[in-house]
Amino acid sequence: MRVREVMSSPAVVVAPETSAKQAAAILDERGFTCLPVVDGDGKLAGAVSEADLLMNRFPPDPRIPVFERPEREVGATVADVMTVDVLTAAPDDQISVVLAALHVAGHRSVPVVDAGAVVGVVTYRDLVHALARDDALIAADVQRRLDLYGGASSWTASVQGGGVTLRGGRRDPVDRSVALRVAESVLGVTSCRFDE
Repeated sequence: MRVREVMSSPAVVVAPETSAKQAAAILDERGFTCLPVVDGDGKLAGAVSEADLLMNRFPPDPRIPVFERPEREVGATVADVMTVDVLTAAPDDQISVVLAALHVAGHRSVPVVDAGAVVGVVTYRDLVHALARDDALIAADVQRRLDLYGGASSWTASVQGGGVTLRGGRRDPVDRSVALRVAESVLGVTSCRFDE
């Protein structure tokens, strides 16, 4: 499964000159955890997360004497607080690779970039949406794609819990491999096997 099949598009983005307060309002309204930051040409300039916006935003403990409080720098704009080195994905990247990268980086979302421009965002919510897709819809999509590949009734597919079982078809290893890849490319498929 490819990123383009699950990403949210178009992406909600902010400019570097957007106020930190306005970016926080967008995150709050939309339920997002991070926003891509784009320049005037729509190219990715960075990302601003909840953590970036919250850093030094609240006053220190009032019990600390004023003369002992460290100076705080509170960024007024997104440019002041954003992260410049951003994990990104491309529309044709495999979801499994992106998911592993998100996990390792400890991020919940990743901007999808094509030729430098932000074309979407992939979040854990997008991936959960794919995982929750109805088995009947998955089965219909798998069957349609298999019929296009091998002709009607060459393969039959059943789906349970996102897992696809293929029956019929030729025993040729290449044909079986292609049928497997065709089935695995359908949104919501979590595994695929042949019923021997």
